[in-house]
Amino acid sequence: MRCFAFLWLVVLVACGSGGPGTDVASPDAADADAIADAHADAQADADVDAAPACPGFSYDWTAVVPGPCEPGFDAALEAKATRYERSFRAFSASAMDLNTDVTIAPANVDDRAKIEAFLRESDGWDFEAFAGKPAADVITSQAKVAGLYAGVGVAADAYRYMVLRDQGYHAPQVERARQAVLASLEALHVAVDITGAPGVIVRGLARTDLPGDGATQTLVPLTDENGSPLPEVKNNGSWRADFSAGHSYPNLIWEDSVSRDMYIGWVAAFGALWEAVRDDDAFPADKKTRLQADALALARQLMVVRASGYDLEIPDADGRTTLHGWLNEHNLDGKVYVPTLRNGFHAIMALGCVATWDFVTGDPELHAWLYDQLIGERDLPGIVDDEVWRLLDAGTISNYSNYNMAFMGAWLAFRYLDDAAALATLRHAVQDRMYDRPTYDRQPADYQYTLYDFVFAEGLLGASAVRAPGGTTEARQLAEAAVARGLQTLGWFREAPYWDVSVVNCPGWDCSVEPFVEGPTTCAASDGSSWTALGCVGRNDDLVTAEPFLMNHLPPSNYHWRSNPYVPNGGGDGSRLIPGVDFRFAYWMGRVMRKSPYSYTIQ
Repeated sequence: MRCFAFLWLVVLVACGSGGPGTDVASPDAADADAIADAHADAQADADVDAAPACPGFSYDWTAVVPGPCEPGFDAALEAKATRYERSFRAFSASAMDLNTDVTIAPANVDDRAKIEAFLRESDGWDFEAFAGKPAADVITSQAKVAGLYAGVGVAADAYRYMVLRDQGYHAPQVERARQAVLASLEALHVAVDITGAPGVIVRGLARTDLPGDGATQTLVPLTDENGSPLPEVKNNGSWRADFSAGHSYPNLIWEDSVSRDMYIGWVAAFGALWEAVRDDDAFPADKKTRLQADALALARQLMVVRASGYDLEIPDADGRTTLHGWLNEHNLDGKVYVPTLRNGFHAIMALGCVATWDFVTGDPELHAWLYDQLIGERDLPGIVDDEVWRLLDAGTISNYSNYNMAFMGAWLAFRYLDDAAALATLRHAVQDRMYDRPTYDRQPADYQYTLYDFVFAEGLLGASAVRAPGGTTEARQLAEAAVARGLQTLGWFREAPYWDVSVVNCPGWDCSVEPFVEGPTTCAASDGSSWTALGCVGRNDDLVTAEPFLMNHLPPSNYHWRSNPYVPNGGGDGSRLIPGVDFRFAYWMGRVMRKSPYSYTIQ
C-alpha cells in the first residue's frame, strides 16, 4: 500500500493534477520508465529497512532496549525511530550534516503536505525523488547548528550504526548508517577546524548562503586594532569568520563562547564516534587519527591552569574563558572561585568530559590527570555525591538545562570511566542525589524523561564502553522499571513530522504581563488527567504546576530533556519542523546499552 501511494504521487507529479480544463496525456515510455524506477527505489527502501533475518545470526549480549532478534522487541517504536531518521537526514541535517531546526511556512500548504506524505506514506530516504523538488526548496529558513543538539545528534548516528552493524541488519541499511557516521566525522572536524585555534570548538555554525540565521549575522573580529579581544565584555556568543587554514569553509560562519551545555553535547559526539569507528575497518585510519587529535587538543585545554589559578575552564579563540565555560569544582558559574567550595554540578560534568577525552585519546598524561588528580587527589566523585543536588533542585525555579547537563555528565562518566570505586560513588549520587532524592518532591524519577531514566539504568547495570555488564538483582529490577518508564515516554513521543504547534493545557493564564493574569487553578485534559496550577512562580516567572506533564501532554520542545516538565503551555505557529534529536539520542542510547551478564543467541 505504501509503495502504491508513492507510485500514485509520482504519477501526479509527472503528469499533472488532472484538474478541470487539463488535458492529461498518457505518459510516454521515458515517463513510464521513470515511474517504474521510482517504484522500484521505494520498494528497495522498504525491503532494505525490513528487520534482519534472525535465524543463524548471534551476538553475545542483550540490549537494554531489545533488538529485533531479542524477546520484547517493539517493532512500532523502531518504525517511529526510522521515520525520525528519515526526517533528520532529509531536512534537519540536509544543510550541514548536523542537527538544525528548519521552518516550512504554514502558508506553503503543498510543501508541508509533501513532507507529511514523504514521512508517513512512504519508506524512502530521498525526498527529492519522492516530491520532485529538493528539501532546500521547501525549507523557508535554516536555524544555526548548536553544540548540544548537534553533538547528541552525532552520537545518535554513531549508536544507530553500531546497533545495525552488530545486530545483523541488512548490508544496505548498515551502509546508509555508515555514511551518516562518515558525514558526522567530517562535520565534527569542521566544528574545531573553523575556529583556527587548536583545542577550541564552536558554540554554533551557520550557512551564509541559505535563508535563516547565517544570512543575518554581523561578524565580529577576534581583536581590535590594538590586539585586545572583542567584544570588550565577553558575551554568550559572537559570530566569527572562518579562521581555518586556507579558509576552507567559504559559506560557513561560526559562533564562539561555547557554554557548558553546548560543550558537553560535542563531547558526547566524540565519545560515541570513537566507540563506533575505533575497531571498525570500514572507516579510514586517517579519519580516526584526526578524531583523536582533535579530541586531544580539546582535552589538553582543560588541563591548563588559567589566569584564575585554576584548571577545567573552556577556552575561546580570543584567548579568554567562554562566558559559561567553567567546570572547576571550586567555581560558582564563573562569578567567583572559593577554595572551600565543592561544586558537585561542575564536578559531574568535568568527570564525564575528561573520562570521554581519556577514552577517545588514550593519552597517558590525560589518563593520569583524570585518575590520579581529579579522582584520587581532588575526589570529584565524592564532591558529586555530597553536593550535586545543590545547584539542581531549586523547587519551582529549577533550571532544567542544569538537570540535562548533570545527567549528560553522568552518562559520559558511566560510559567511559574505568574505576570501580568512583563508579560506585557516582551510582549512589545519581540514584539518591539526582534522580530520586528521598522525601523530596519534583524529582526526575517523576518526569519519565527517557534520558534520565536510561542514564539511571546504565549506572545500575554497570554496562559501558569499557566495562562488562553486571548489577545485583535489586539493581536490575530498579533499572528495568526505569527503562519501562523511559520506553513509555518514547512511545508517547509525537510522530514525525513533529511540528511546533501551540499546546495550552492551562488556559486563561498570562505570566508575560504585569500584573499576571490568573486562570483556573485546576487544569484538565479530555483523557481525565488533571494538574494544579501554582501560578507564575517558576524560573523567569513561568506558569508551573504541582504535577509534571508526561510526554503525552507536554507542549512541543526541540529538546525535551532540558525543558521544564511542569510548564503547561507552549509551542509556536507550527512552522518549525522539530528534529526529534532528543528522541533519537535516547532511543539509540537504549539500543546500544547492554544489560546484565546474560547473553541471547539466536538459534
